[in-house]
Amino acid sequence: MDETKFNTAGADSLGPLIKVANTLIEKELNNRVASMFEGYSLTGPQITLMVYLHDAHGHAVTQREIADRFVLSHPTIRGIVKRLESAGLIKTSQLESDRRQILLELSDAGQRLMDRRADDIHAVMGQINARITDGLKGSEQKMLVSTLKRIIANFSAGAAQ
Repeated sequence: MDETKFNTAGADSLGPLIKVANTLIEKELNNRVASMFEGYSLTGPQITLMVYLHDAHGHAVTQREIADRFVLSHPTIRGIVKRLESAGLIKTSQLESDRRQILLELSDAGQRLMDRRADDIHAVMGQINARITDGLKGSEQKMLVSTLKRIIANFSAGAAQ
């Protein structure tokens, strides 16, 4: 078989392999991190949003920024925000310069929860990253990151057209 051509069908098809890898990684991350928030019934995307807000360190974060960063539709991000707001973990307000933009921030309860769990979450993320790159040399890890960024750019550019 010609090594320069990738199989576009079957078990070795690139798209399905990426999807399976993503599903397995996401499932592992969600299970390990969700167990840190017992009593809250938070989903992976909700926890991801809270981590992002916690890591923003006072930077004003808009709902649009979250939607763009995580490639989520407006209705999807709005649902995540509403559920977190109802749970008292985040609060929303309007951007003064553009009232259509919704600002997101952790509530006091959300901040306290994240302050207690942030280090644990980052440790789990580090462990999962180590599993992803297990057996790869440093140069292969850099190539993987570069390739994934290129794939994302290819589809981001396509979505903008």
